[in-house]
Amino acid sequence: SVVHKKVPTAAFDVKRRELILPQWKEMPKMIQDLMTCHEVGHALWTSLEMLEEANERKIEKSFVNVIEDVRIESMIQKRYAGSRKIFRLGYAELIAKNFFKTQGRDLQKLGLIDRINLHFKKTPDIYFSPEEKVWVNRVAACKTEADVLNTAEELYKWMQENPESQEQEQEEAMMDSSGEGEEYEQVEQNMEASDEGESSEDETEVTEGAEDESEEGEETEASSD
Repeated sequence: SVVHKKVPTAAFDVKRRELILPQWKEMPKMIQDLMTCHEVGHALWTSLEMLEEANERKIEKSFVNVIEDVRIESMIQKRYAGSRKIFRLGYAELIAKNFFKTQGRDLQKLGLIDRINLHFKKTPDIYFSPEEKVWVNRVAACKTEADVLNTAEELYKWMQENPESQEQEQEEAMMDSSGEGEEYEQVEQNMEASDEGESSEDETEVTEGAEDESEEGEETEASSD
């Protein structure tokens, strides 16, 4: 089902099979279409089992969410060719509205995962070193949930071993792909409730967020120029 709630961004509840859209004062049609297409992608291809496995393996949740968003957006644009224009124009509107809190910031000082996130949201002029470009292209190549989890786990480890790929200090934190990671916190709460023998009926697991293929729906390679 589709519901409208007072939430900051769109989400999909993978347990209740509920697509949630925000009640903004002004919701441009292109942005609503973008959010709807994105969450339909989660409805079709993001499983509760994957979120639970990510939690069990203690994989950094923001990394999983960014990479899963790239995967499902690639898949939905390939299945529904008409959605390619929606993603291109919708992200342009979100960027213009500073939805991702990037205006006035030096984006090259962001950590690699945040730059990957913006790159796949069609943010222009994101730089990657040759070593980082390998990871960008690997994210674009993810086809399965297993690919997503393994890439997230290995990318996080690589960034820990390569401090130059991590975020340099800036005053304001960038908004991620619309509240990403919340779904994994909810999974953790459900598991804790289950361990204590409590009912988790009212708990939800949601996938949130909204990352980039070309207009033709093909995965976008990174530039290291």
